[in-house]
Amino acid sequence: MVNISDFGAKGDGKTNNTAAFSKAIEKCGKGGPLGDASRQKVVVPAGQFLTGPIHLKSNMELHIEKGSIILFSDNFNDYPPVKSRWEGVECYGYSPCLYGENLENVSLTGKGIIDGQGRKWWTEFKRRKQGTKEPVTDRDKEFVKLNEGIDLSNCGGGGIGSFFFRPPLLQFNNCTNVLLDGITVRNSPFWNTHLLYCKNAVVKNMTFQNPEDGCNGDGLDVDSCNGVEISDCNFDVNDDCLVIKSGIGEDGLRVNKPCENLVIKNCNMLHGHGGAVFGSETAGGIRNVAFSNCIFNGTDRGIRIKSRRGRAGTLENLSLDNITMNNPGCPIVMNLYYECGAKAEEIEAFSDRNARPVTETTPCIRNIKITNVTANNAQTAAAVFLGLPERPIENVLFDNVKITMAKNGKAGRPAMAFGMKEMQGEGLVVDNVRNFVQRNTEIKQS
Repeated sequence: MVNISDFGAKGDGKTNNTAAFSKAIEKCGKGGPLGDASRQKVVVPAGQFLTGPIHLKSNMELHIEKGSIILFSDNFNDYPPVKSRWEGVECYGYSPCLYGENLENVSLTGKGIIDGQGRKWWTEFKRRKQGTKEPVTDRDKEFVKLNEGIDLSNCGGGGIGSFFFRPPLLQFNNCTNVLLDGITVRNSPFWNTHLLYCKNAVVKNMTFQNPEDGCNGDGLDVDSCNGVEISDCNFDVNDDCLVIKSGIGEDGLRVNKPCENLVIKNCNMLHGHGGAVFGSETAGGIRNVAFSNCIFNGTDRGIRIKSRRGRAGTLENLSLDNITMNNPGCPIVMNLYYECGAKAEEIEAFSDRNARPVTETTPCIRNIKITNVTANNAQTAAAVFLGLPERPIENVLFDNVKITMAKNGKAGRPAMAFGMKEMQGEGLVVDNVRNFVQRNTEIKQS
């Protein structure tokens, strides 16, 4: 075990401790497998420790003690380029704040806090969104060169035009045997926590927080992973809470890695665009996912499945059981007309309600089982299912689903879909769905 204080770290909130973290991690020898006492531990004691990016190594545990806050620098130049996946496309972007790549047996534990100090990143993103859409800084121009030849046209709306690739707060990229346990992670420059191409990961007792005025602040993004168990976590974010993804469009098809074999249970979601979310990056496919025993409070949508023409992928064998929702906008959405990030020249094709030829980039939703769900005081609509005429949503089961609509609910758009208008207190809105079975289902007004 090593303590960062032994390498000169100062918890005064001002001293840059990047070198101390790096030296402590380098000092760690090779440890054993996950849970083995021979694993090396780096301890962060109580205090506020300012630092640049932290890059982890295999066979180590970073333990953040109660009373400790890791504060990541908001100096953009502190974050060198790394190649990863950014909004569904493999490309170069800023290094994640806390990063692990190609690692085995790595864990993050404790009762402390990791703070991304994202406000400067959000402010710059908003400024660019309103003003220049071209690369500005030397780092922007470096990203232009590094990403030469990479088709970024399908990336989402998080700053791609100006090459302002904000970093996630935590990212584990192509890692095996990952444990995240007990930490609070907050104020991320971009997505909060990103598991990418990981196998055998456990996430438990975590708290994910991003304030309402942040930008693209998803809680936990599980992206093209196999074998992830998530339990007893709390989410309070400004975008989707827990999101399952697998790459976008042609680049996602090239990588061809599904997100599969996930178990999510005993989690609480507060606010956010959606509680249990699938997509909209779906190209590698999403399958064999079980959500259970979760509570959603005040999310815009509860269960949210989203993709569109061009994003590709099959979403199948998804089960959601024993979910309670309080004050959701729309409890259940399956949307193959997702509108966000579409360019002006694409809208005609993506929004077309007539059948188009099926191609390798036509998405598919099928075999969805929703059981023992109670939604109280829903606002806009009970559920919205928007399949494609050329590829309807297939095999949806509602069993013991009870939805109560608010008497005087707040009007809003239940789905971010092309042509979707505001609704208030509507029931089921269903278009292009095949084999929708309802058992013991009740939708009523309060």
